[in-house]
Amino acid sequence: MTRSLDEFDAAIENPQAGLLWGIGTHPGVPAALAQWSEQRFQDAVSRSILIGEVGLDRRGDATQQGEILAAILRAAPPALISVHSTGRTKQVVDLVEKHPHPGVILHWFTGDRDDAARAADAGCFFSINAAMSDEQMTVLPLDRVLPETDFPSSRSRTQARTPGDTAALERTVSRLTRQGASDVRRGWYRNLGALSTRVGVRQRLPAELQELIDRAEAR
Repeated sequence: MTRSLDEFDAAIENPQAGLLWGIGTHPGVPAALAQWSEQRFQDAVSRSILIGEVGLDRRGDATQQGEILAAILRAAPPALISVHSTGRTKQVVDLVEKHPHPGVILHWFTGDRDDAARAADAGCFFSINAAMSDEQMTVLPLDRVLPETDFPSSRSRTQARTPGDTAALERTVSRLTRQGASDVRRGWYRNLGALSTRVGVRQRLPAELQELIDRAEAR
């Protein structure tokens, strides 16, 4: 994920096999909000199938953040959209209900059971990490959950040593669901397969990721 359109423009010039760069306008970063341009966003989405980090944050002006998120949800083509909701969870769900998009993934979602139910009814998926509480995780539908590390900003809490390190999260979800860690991991790949197929971007995922999804679905 990137935090601003300038960051995305720089990152996309550094392609790496197996890596997708997200198109970001982080709601808690004033400089990112100041850079926002719907035309620049539309130009960027032709170069990636991943949008993030975008959303609402308790820091900053809620009206400005809401206008930008609504514009992103309205203008986004088929893509996966990682949506930030710190401190403004209910408002994010309100906007997703008003401007539905099949690729919404609510990042580090800390809403209550009612918020989670509304978001699920709106078609949202949820990404989770090991810094979340058991209660926050167990209100989410298992077939809509994906892993994250939130690395490096919260690695002390997520226990992720490198990007993509989900070992601690696998142990937590294994304990909560009474599944083996390998079954938990396969479930996440199946969920990503279902989401990316629904959105219509599965064939644009990195080849290595497509292969892992195919293997999980074959089990």
